[in-house]
Amino acid sequence: KAALQPLPAGDGADLLQSVPNMSIIRKGGSSGDPLFRGLGGSRLSINADDQFIYGGCGMRMDPPTAYIHPNSFDKVVVTKGPQTVTQGMGLVSGSVQFIRKDPDFSEKPYNINASLTAGSNDRRDGSLEAEFGGKYGYVRSNISHNESDDYKDGSGNRVHSHFKRDSQMLQLGITPTENTTIAGTYERSRAKVAYADRMMDGSKFDRDAWNVRFTQRNLTSWFSELELRYGESEIDHVMDTYSLRTIRNPAGKQIKNANNPKRNTDTGRLKATFDWDNFNLQTGVDYMDDVHVARMERGGDGYSHKPFMPNQSFKQWGVFTEAAWQQTDKQRWVAGLRHDRVKADYDSADVTDPALKHQKFNLNSGFLRWERDTDNGLKYYAGFGIAERSPDYWERLRAKKKIIHPEQNRQIDAGIIWKRPNLHASVSVFGSDVKNFIILERQGMDLGVRNVKASRFGGEAEVKWTFAPNWEIGSSLAYTHGKNRTDGKPLAQTPPLEWNNTLAFDNGKYSAGALWRVVAKQNRYSKGQGNIVGQDIGASSGFGVLSLNAGWKFSKYATLQAGIDNVFNKTYAEFVSKGGDPSAGTQTLRVNEPGRTAWLRLQAKF
Repeated sequence: KAALQPLPAGDGADLLQSVPNMSIIRKGGSSGDPLFRGLGGSRLSINADDQFIYGGCGMRMDPPTAYIHPNSFDKVVVTKGPQTVTQGMGLVSGSVQFIRKDPDFSEKPYNINASLTAGSNDRRDGSLEAEFGGKYGYVRSNISHNESDDYKDGSGNRVHSHFKRDSQMLQLGITPTENTTIAGTYERSRAKVAYADRMMDGSKFDRDAWNVRFTQRNLTSWFSELELRYGESEIDHVMDTYSLRTIRNPAGKQIKNANNPKRNTDTGRLKATFDWDNFNLQTGVDYMDDVHVARMERGGDGYSHKPFMPNQSFKQWGVFTEAAWQQTDKQRWVAGLRHDRVKADYDSADVTDPALKHQKFNLNSGFLRWERDTDNGLKYYAGFGIAERSPDYWERLRAKKKIIHPEQNRQIDAGIIWKRPNLHASVSVFGSDVKNFIILERQGMDLGVRNVKASRFGGEAEVKWTFAPNWEIGSSLAYTHGKNRTDGKPLAQTPPLEWNNTLAFDNGKYSAGALWRVVAKQNRYSKGQGNIVGQDIGASSGFGVLSLNAGWKFSKYATLQAGIDNVFNKTYAEFVSKGGDPSAGTQTLRVNEPGRTAWLRLQAKF
């Protein structure tokens, strides 16, 4: 909930860009697509309030993080690589969990958080979260609003990027005993977003979702928790050529085309947790029923009266077991196994081959990790994991005439974490071999898809040092190297070396900080190849960007913060950015990042 630089987060991707080795594919002013260590989409599981979130657009206008409003969550956990089996199938890259904690009313019967943000390009954000409760139950609500006009890059060029987003969340909980929780949550979001990288804008992003959760703790001395969750969500999305821009044909007539995909997803999970003296066991089953339909207009006769036509559907069942054994006070082993069965169907009439129309996949995943602590604050770990995933909705859209095999990642992870009273440092490295890596590549105006062999390695190094009272300096280094061994080329959409440095002062009343972000040039690319989000355009230049912020806690309850991002008004673009589309007025090779941006944020907590 604290302000971050760049500009305080408006969606889940905005928040994740502060994680080392997390890249965001820029498409406009909102709804960026996250990649961790160069891999995203279905390779990076996104979980919010223990519900899996999926976008509905076949052109990937709405990644899962587009429907996540960070102010309504309390904690974010990023798992690097296939080092858990409890967060769904196919963790080729890892998982991200946006977590809501059970509210705590031990000190007072309410908690209220509110924030207002104003910034350049008419950026206006507001958020209000309130929770009230006591011994036997609670109510929790969140309302948020984010909007902005088109931003300008460092050269003063306007980028087609305006957006408007609104969300509401209501959660009711019943706690009849101290060990029992029954909670129900309803979430609603509405948005429209302009995109600089394509001929269409997202004129409608509607999501309605609800879920229920039953948790029983301390059933016996060793049966510590039983949890049951079930949820449903519906995404109704419209992309068109006329609501947020004007495109005309050679005769001067406005082109009016629209697509209206809809996605209904049901998810469920049953998990049991057992604890003995030095042994923890989590085991359970999860389920997903996922149905896609769509309708379209060509020529402006409207789409709302047209029936939805079936597209694709998926059914998935998964069973998992994850165990942790505390062998000694200093040594710990963690292991997990998972099996998934996926049934994927083309429901549309344009696929008739039975071998393609109805496919079944049996997927296996697992990992083993060793951890060791020392007396001087050092922790070592090393693990080996395997993750398998089947082709997803977006990949199957481009594979209606050929068999695409499931992807299998075999990965080694290792690292060191060092915690001292005034120092926190870590180094994590990985190396992976991916069998049947699913790659997308440009073939004229079309996107083809096929399997290749790939290998990857890299890692992250971070340090934070409190070198004087109220002063902290930090630095992080992240790098990923990927190779497409089948074609003898670099693995596409792999970001370059990145180095971030921070300096912060905070004495409880006044604060100030600086962020210096340095990104190397990237000459390793495979033009036209990539993933479901984007494909390599060519080499990219390196850049360095400086941002500054300051804050004043002027009362017990309120803090005023201000910042300037990209202080020197640098013109730059990320390597993984999409290409600009002329119909959006964007003539640059890539969609440039915002130029100098000033913002002011007022935050209150009661």
